[in-house]
Amino acid sequence: MAIVKKREIEQLAQLSGEELERFLDRLPGTRTQFDRLFDYLEMKLEDEPCNHTSRFTMQFIMQNMMNFGKVSGWLSQNGGYCDCKIMEEIAPLWWEKFS
Repeated sequence: MAIVKKREIEQLAQLSGEELERFLDRLPGTRTQFDRLFDYLEMKLEDEPCNHTSRFTMQFIMQNMMNFGKVSGWLSQNGGYCDCKIMEEIAPLWWEKFS
């Protein structure tokens, strides 16, 4: 029987204090970088529909010299398989916690 790993982002709402700090320390980028990534994707997807790739995410990661493998891996593990899924599955939970 396969074990289903709960998405890390789904636990974000319940985290506080030291747990929240550990979550942020484990991210493959800073909180500010992820804030900016989600803002960037929101802006890009207003102008162009998602083509079900991570093209805008890749652009942002490269322009901001982030670790592509680690960031894209974390996004994928948390349901962000393309730009629109990042905005549907990850960004709302992120904004709910950090807005």
